[in-house]
Amino acid sequence: MPANHFFAGLDAGGSKTLLLAECEALPERIDRHGPAANPQRVGVDRSVQVLSGLVQKTVRAQRPVDHLSVCAGVAGAGRPDEQQALADRLRCELGDDAGSVSVEVVHDACIALDAAFDAESGLVVIAGTGSVVLARTRAGAAHRVGGWGHLLGDPGSGYAVGQAGLRAVAEAFDGGADTSLRPRIAEEYDVDERAALIHWVYQDRPALQDVAPLVIEASADGDAVATDILDAQVARLVRQVEWLLSETDDVAPRVALLGGMLRNEHYAGVLRRVLADQIPDWSVEVLRHEPVVGALRRARRLDE
Repeated sequence: MPANHFFAGLDAGGSKTLLLAECEALPERIDRHGPAANPQRVGVDRSVQVLSGLVQKTVRAQRPVDHLSVCAGVAGAGRPDEQQALADRLRCELGDDAGSVSVEVVHDACIALDAAFDAESGLVVIAGTGSVVLARTRAGAAHRVGGWGHLLGDPGSGYAVGQAGLRAVAEAFDGGADTSLRPRIAEEYDVDERAALIHWVYQDRPALQDVAPLVIEASADGDAVATDILDAQVARLVRQVEWLLSETDDVAPRVALLGGMLRNEHYAGVLRRVLADQIPDWSVEVLRHEPVVGALRRARRLDE
């Protein structure tokens, strides 16, 4: 191994980018954070700028670096050609920062697998701004269901739950089922009439995932409409687990849950319950490590 081999893992999610780095000469890991770098939302140029900038700020304080190994898990980079294009751009941008550079770009769900199980088999369910189900078989093959984005899928995600909550409020204005979501939205966002709701959603364009905590809180407090929303969204997410397992029976029977939605105990409890009903013999745990740990692990394996 080169005298100063620097390793950097990046997790570019829907709302922010995290970096975790280490090298042989440093006693502790380095962590940084930056803005979102999803190329589908911010563009490829901006994505490269954010990712390379975080690495450069970290590496340049440790010069000279003989070899730099980088793995980036990037939301919105699901296709191999997108991943290769980003890796090539990053390698070029970082070329002056080390004697040699190795770069790998994968979908951000892949680094969650590595954070949960290192290089071994298992299944992860991610529910954050978006959602996806990913598994690695005992033979090392990856299987993915979901991850289509908010326009085509992402059941159980913050976006989907928030959107469903606002639809329930619109229906309540129209004479549908009464729900405490209506006064909760009014108090939180000062939206208490039909015209205000339309203007807020279509003109102000709020981040709908930010509404999801209100839906979860309402469900936890016994609101029937909010509970129906949460149950339906989680059921659709778990259905994706069933679809994935119908493709292969070679996955170690363990599930790791992660994503911003899992930070809420009520949501996590609903998801655990539905998973227990569908795959009762599997272990289910909330991921103890941030996905960026998986990116760093992959960076360390790049040149093995």
